[in-house]
Order: sequence, then C-alpha cells, then structure tokens
Amino acid sequence: MGTQDNAEDADSEPTLGGGTDPAASGDRVRTATRPGAEDAPTLLQPSPDDSQTVTPELALQKDEVERSRLFLKLSAYLAGAVGMVVPFVSGSVLMRATVVACCAIAVVVMLLFRRTLHGDVLSTTRRWVIVSSVLVVASSIAVVFFGAYSPAPMVGTFGIYFLCLGSSAKIARWAWIGGAFSHFVPAMLIAFGVVEDPGLLAPSSNSVRNMVVSALMVQIVFATTYMLARGSRNATRNAVEKLHAALVQVQKREALLAEANLQLDRALLAGHRGAYTGAKMGEWNLGDVIGRGAMGDVYAARRDDGTDAAVKVLHRVLAIDPTHVKRFLREAKIVASMKSPHVVRFLGLGNFEVPSDASPPYIVMELLHGNDLAWHLRREERLVPERVIELVVQVADALEEAAAAEIVHRDLKPQNLFLARREGVTTPIWKVLDFGVSKLATDSGTLTQGAPIGTPGYMAPEQARGDRVGPQADVFSLACIAYRALTGKPAFSGEQLPQVLFDVCFAQPERPSELVTVSHDVERVLAIGLAKSHRDRFESARAFSNALTAAFPGRLAPSLRAQADALLAAAPWGSRLR
Repeated sequence: MGTQDNAEDADSEPTLGGGTDPAASGDRVRTATRPGAEDAPTLLQPSPDDSQTVTPELALQKDEVERSRLFLKLSAYLAGAVGMVVPFVSGSVLMRATVVACCAIAVVVMLLFRRTLHGDVLSTTRRWVIVSSVLVVASSIAVVFFGAYSPAPMVGTFGIYFLCLGSSAKIARWAWIGGAFSHFVPAMLIAFGVVEDPGLLAPSSNSVRNMVVSALMVQIVFATTYMLARGSRNATRNAVEKLHAALVQVQKREALLAEANLQLDRALLAGHRGAYTGAKMGEWNLGDVIGRGAMGDVYAARRDDGTDAAVKVLHRVLAIDPTHVKRFLREAKIVASMKSPHVVRFLGLGNFEVPSDASPPYIVMELLHGNDLAWHLRREERLVPERVIELVVQVADALEEAAAAEIVHRDLKPQNLFLARREGVTTPIWKVLDFGVSKLATDSGTLTQGAPIGTPGYMAPEQARGDRVGPQADVFSLACIAYRALTGKPAFSGEQLPQVLFDVCFAQPERPSELVTVSHDVERVLAIGLAKSHRDRFESARAFSNALTAAFPGRLAPSLRAQADALLAAAPWGSRLR
C-alpha cells in the first residue's frame, strides 16, 4: 500500500505472533518474524538489586552523603577533644564551662545528624541551617576563648570548605558570612580597644595596625576558602554532567543501533519479484513485492484501466490453515469498516471462499507513496514538537474510530505509521497500517490463543503478559511512539526479547528531559500514557493527543498534573518497579 525509495533503510521491530504488515510500507522489504519470536517469553520478577538510573544529581548526592558523614564524624571528634582539654587550661570557670557545654552540644548534634543522614535530609535546608548554626556558634565561642588573634579562627575554614561543597548555595553563603562575622566583629572590637581580649593566646603586640592586618588576613582566607569550595563544586558538577551527557549519547546510539540491527534482515528483500509477480488476482495485475510480513506479501498492482493499488496476498503456506485465513479476512473487515482518512482505504478482496495454492486470499488497498515513521526517524533521529503533535493527533483520529468500533490495533509502531504524499496536496497525511493482528470485539473466541501479539518495544504491559487488552493498550503504544519521536531513543529496547518484555512490564524509561529539552508537562503526559496499569492511562488516544497538545504550551489540566506526579512519585523515570 505504499512505495519507498531505499530498501536498506528499513527500521522495523520483531513482532510477536502476528508479524509485520508491510502492506503500506512501500519499497521497504520486511521478512517474516525471526524464528521463535512467536513464543511467549517467561517474565521474571525484578531483581532486588535493580536501582534507579544514575544521574548527575544522584551521583553528586551520593558523594555528598558520604562526605557529610565523614565531616560530621570528624567534627564530633574535634569538638569532643576540645571539650576534654578545656577543663585543664587556665581561664575563668564560667568561660571554660561555656566552651565545654558548646562542645557537648556540638558532639550530640553532629552524631545525631550523621545517624539520620540520607538523601531526604540533604534536600532539607532547615536541618543544614541548624547544623551550620551550631558550628558557627561553637567556633565563635572557641575563638573568643582561645583568642581572636590565635590560630583558633583558622579552624573555621574547615567548616566553611565543607559546607560550601554542598548543593545548597544558601547554606554555603551562611557558613561563610556567619564564620567571617563571628571573627571579624570581636577582632575589630579588640583591635580598637572597645573590649579587652579575653583569649588565652592574646597577642603580645598592642599595635592596632598589626591586629587589623591580622584580622583582614583571616577574612581573606575565609573568602578564598568559600570561592575555592564553590568553584570545586561547580567544576565537579560540570564534569559529571559532561560525562553523563556523553554516556547518554552512547546509550542512545546503542539503542538506535540495536533497533536497526533487529530489522536489517528485513531490509534487503523489498522491490523484488515475489511468488505471484506477473500473476493476475481478480482484475489486478501483480508486479514486484513492495512489502513483506508474517501474514503475507504486498505487491504493487495495476488494473487494466491504469488504476494502481497495493494487493496483500496471504502466504501460500498459511492459506491452507483456516485459522490464518480467518485472521486475514478479519483484517479485511476491519479496514473496510473504517472511514477515517488516516487509515488505508480498502478497495476489495478475493479468493476467500475456496483458497488454493494458485489462488490464495488477497486484500486490495490503496497504494501509498511516501515513507513510514521509522524511515523518517532513521534520517532525522527525532521530530520537532510540531510534527510530533501532528503525528499523534492524526493517529489518534484513526484509533478513536477503531475504539468506537471496539477494535484494538495491538501493533502500533513506527513501521506501521506512514506519512503518505497526496496528489495535488502539499501537506502529507499520516496513515495507520497493518490491522492484521487487531482485536475485533465482535469476533467469537480468539485466533491467538492468549499469546502475546505485537512488537515488544511498543507493546503494552498487559499485552506482553498475554492478558485481555483494550484501547488503553494502543494508548501505551502511541505514547511509546511519541517518546521515540521526541527523544530520539526508544522507550524500551534491547537485543534479547525477554529483556525487552521485562522492561515493558517492570521498568520505567529514561527521563525525557535528560535526552532532549522538554517541559515537565510533556513528561507528565508521557508518564500517564506509559503507565504500567491500563487503569492509570488515558482512557483514549484522543485524550492522550489532547493532553500532549496542551502540554507543549504549558496548558495541561491541573488534574492531569496531579495524576502524573502521583505516578512518578511511585515509579520515577529510570526506575525498576519492585
């Protein structure tokens, strides 16, 4: 039902059960499913060792937790050591008691905070304000006790450097300003004779100039420590982000390569003579094969009056099996029943009454000119948002009509979405192809015996498990396609089919904004569309397309935002379900 230019550019997926219908895929050739692909895989339970995808934020947070635990332990040891030494030095009893009490409080706070330290604590600024305030007060009292011009102030650089390495710029500024203020004010009061220096290590020189210079030097050291620590933090973050970006690019290209390699064996057969090339089916003269799938080959055909069409002929080895003939006829019924401009137009059928090796069943449909979505993604890697919206809206139109007729496509994927050129019209139109494995609700019984049917990387979780499917399964597949078109990376991919099915059921794809610039609202819509439970997804493809259209300009409904946030809180991007 379609024509394309280069067979080697095929980009299709292995198909479970029903195979790939190239009947509108054009010059691209597709072979039958790989041996064994029809077998339903055994799904294993997720490993307890699986964890979230590591991001720059997570990596820095883990580093900060470990560094914080070490700092808090050393701070507690230092405060404890000072508290034990102070009672044995000279000075007023009140002052020594105050220092010992401050050291004891610091030890308790540091150890308690260290004991409860985890990622959530790091994200709570209030708790770090408490810790940093205790450190500032304790160091200020220590400076007064030992002397504003003794080596004691330099211990403050230890705390400033650590706190400035943290993620909070607010805490970093407070640590620097608090430490600098607690030293500079008493130092200046002592230098100009406003108060007497009570320190144990008071300076022997009474030169105001020397004391001012000494105090300023300490301030320079504090400021330098602050800038060094923040610069180090930023440099580390930039380095981790660049490494992460490089790894993302490598993973993306590996996924694209895996996606392409899975289909390479299908890409070399289109445009060749088939078993019925040159034969006549009804009033149609069959030409070369323009597509190939598990159910049948698609031939370019022409009627004697010059009308072109695409004729899909059931494989001769399947024509002897009544079950396959029924499934093939069902596809004809489904296509014939749909009037949407985004579905391939049905023109006729034949040889279903008494199929034979010489006269197998066939379906006649319009011949499309253009390329499928996989072809476009192979060349452009991703689509701009406007084209993604156009794609989703038009495909949703076809799926809405299908759902109204109680039809579930069950094999939506880039290879089955075709951008067709129209004669006399400048704007091409998206068409949904291959209803060969669709579920027709009015059929009695099942033609698939409950086995998984479809393409693993775009298959809904309930479909992968062989459960009963509804329109929400097509919503999941459409969300996978939108994810792929927006990010340039499949939501679920891999070389081993069981692993792909496992990820579909138990893993969340990588966060879209880590692959391409998209808003939180767009991520929310994708999260709902990719929900593991069909009850959590949009109820229809139209609802998904409307939400995605509203998400790009930031007009997503608050109720959908709340729904998506709840889903992502329970199953974040890049995580494994437990």
